Amino acid sequence: MNKNVEIFISFARIGALTFGGGYAMIPILRKEVIDIKGWINEESMMDAYAIAQVSPGIIAVNTSALIGFQLHGKKGALSAALGQVFPSILIITLIAAFLQQAFLIPIVTQIFAAIRIAVAALIINTATTLFKKGIIDIFSGMIFTLAFIAIVIFAISPVYIVLASAIFGILIKTIGGKRV
Repeated sequence: MNKNVEIFISFARIGALTFGGGYAMIPILRKEVIDIKGWINEESMMDAYAIAQVSPGIIAVNTSALIGFQLHGKKGALSAALGQVFPSILIITLIAAFLQQAFLIPIVTQIFAAIRIAVAALIINTATTLFKKGIIDIFSGMIFTLAFIAIVIFAISPVYIVLASAIFGILIKTIGGKRV
């Protein structure tokens, strides 16, 4: 099979199964590209996810494009990004065309309420994994603690937290030679 077609199909499958956005996508993405396909390793995936987090745009699409780029350059990035969004575009188009009143049906409302609960579990799973993989030393623990306090207590914008964390990481790496 053509590599780009294979990338598109894999990411379309991920896009079709992901409810809740980029955070909920991580467990499904990990299973597909690491466990099933063996295309990348855990570290490469976490790097792509970290870069996608600080890049403008949709985290799921950015992550997919970065992984696609690792697999097959620009064409792989395009194939992965298009695959990621294709199911959503198709579903939204069908809903808009045929099911405008669907959300007024009680069972549909209940289905989506249950999906939101499952998405919350996926997000918690992703946060736990990121925490376990990201906190590797005292400095990364300090960055996490300061970022958490800044978000929860002071409601500082994530943009400033990411920028400050990046600067702090560079300083620690430069001054102390530590891996952050």
